[in-house]
Amino acid sequence: MLTVIATLSSENSDAERLLTELENLQQSSRQEVGCLRYELSVKNDAEQTSYLVSEQWASNEHFEAHKNAPHFKAFGDAVGELITSTNIDVYKTIG
Repeated sequence: MLTVIATLSSENSDAERLLTELENLQQSSRQEVGCLRYELSVKNDAEQTSYLVSEQWASNEHFEAHKNAPHFKAFGDAVGELITSTNIDVYKTIG
């Protein structure tokens, strides 16, 4: 099992557009085989909005299929210019 923690930040003026795209991605991703959890959280400050995406996948193969899914690629195309910073960490479950 894999846990994926991604953070994406945007300027506040782009936050609603990014959130809409993230919600669309969340809805599609939750329907994928192997998706055990897909949650969004938000943090705002005076200059930017940051979103935390917490995902859990049944296997690395499921996660790889997710990254190659059409809706994932469409998300990347739609938000590329909105994101000011991003970080993705992938953890393997122990035990």
